[in-house]
Amino acid sequence: MNPNDQYEMVPTQEEWSRNDHNNSLPPQTEIRPNGQNQNNLKSYTWSSLDADWYPILANKLTPHPEKSELLAQDQTDLGTRSHRSPTRVTIEDQIDGRGIFLAKDLEKELRSMHRSELEDQLGISWNKVSDIIRRSDYDNDGVIDYRDFLDTVKNYRLNTEQTSTLKSLVRAFAYAEEFSCCPPRWFMIGITVIETAFFLYHSIHLSTVHNMEITMDGPVPYCSMLIYNPHRRWEAWRFFTYMFVHIGINHFVFNMIMQILVGVFLEMQQEGWQGSFRVMTVYFSGVIAGSLGTSLSDPQTYIAGASGGCYALIAAHLATLALNWQEDSAVKIKKVIHQPLTRIIRMIFIVFLTVHDLALAMYFRFYLKEESQTGFMGHFCGALAGLLVGIFILDNRRVQAWEPAVQWISLTIFTLLLTFTIVWNIFGNEWTGGTFFPAPDYRLYDDESGNCRFYNYL
Repeated sequence: MNPNDQYEMVPTQEEWSRNDHNNSLPPQTEIRPNGQNQNNLKSYTWSSLDADWYPILANKLTPHPEKSELLAQDQTDLGTRSHRSPTRVTIEDQIDGRGIFLAKDLEKELRSMHRSELEDQLGISWNKVSDIIRRSDYDNDGVIDYRDFLDTVKNYRLNTEQTSTLKSLVRAFAYAEEFSCCPPRWFMIGITVIETAFFLYHSIHLSTVHNMEITMDGPVPYCSMLIYNPHRRWEAWRFFTYMFVHIGINHFVFNMIMQILVGVFLEMQQEGWQGSFRVMTVYFSGVIAGSLGTSLSDPQTYIAGASGGCYALIAAHLATLALNWQEDSAVKIKKVIHQPLTRIIRMIFIVFLTVHDLALAMYFRFYLKEESQTGFMGHFCGALAGLLVGIFILDNRRVQAWEPAVQWISLTIFTLLLTFTIVWNIFGNEWTGGTFFPAPDYRLYDDESGNCRFYNYL
């Protein structure tokens, strides 16, 4: 394929249909809707699509015997003519003569191609390969006609490249063209269900057993065995399980909405079943980094909520932008998803959340002269972890020469920071004469004098 070729945008379905009537012309005479000859541009004609796809799929095709004989006879007739006249075999006949192939062979061939070749040159999203193959198999017998496949590709590209302004905005916000539900994406939905179950359990238990009504902003479940309690730091699971504890309805609803909006989109953007594990790694790294970082910056603070994981997911979107910036800028088929609007919206969203957190932190610290219940340091550490881990582990559509070095540097920085915070959490009091972290409370759940002797619950 000529790298200088550009795909022409056909304004309407009607104009595209009119273009098909010109397909009987020789391939070198492509006609645009305005009637101008544009040899350097490609449109949605059969000949242009065939030129793209036939070299790729030729070894998978079984020719139609009848059409092949007709084409061979036509070429013989052309060779005996003294003056070449327009051929009686149309482009549709030529494409029909290409034949058929097995659906499984087609999927294997497309899956073996590089993602950038599919998306940037042929206009097929990696995540839509299975759906396009399924739609091409009209009679569901596992055998696909080459012309049916090209027809499906044309319809797919028209639907994704030609759309209203409103749909363009929606797709840009949702990053929808990259979505795939097959194989199913399970992590973000699963972790949200688990966190919801724990919130309901805490709400029911505190309100029915301890007469503590759940409000928009409380209560704080200090006695939960899952919350990060600075006086019980030797219970290492608390550095992780605090994400299952939320303080009031506002805290819970905000975190769940945030991780669904950000996390599900990120997970569906990843390739294959491994994508869920990549997003899980990013999320949990943010959770761990949030608690470890907060325990060093605010050692007296209780920590609850999944904000560290949420901000890791937000920063991971920035990681995917950085990894695939050149590919998004160089695509030849300007789908909605690759338009600059998409990247601008994602960057604005990340910058807005960053500025919002910084402004609130400074407002509480310097204007109100008090500590906020919001764990800003946890947000920052979670976002930093999401950026560093995301650069290393998330999908990279085309690996540039410099990117592996950046990925390994990111992983090294994250590993060093993680190691430092773990070591300081273990030996911090020993190095500071026992003054850095608060004194341990071994009697918290004691039957005689513990503050939580009546509140021993998850």
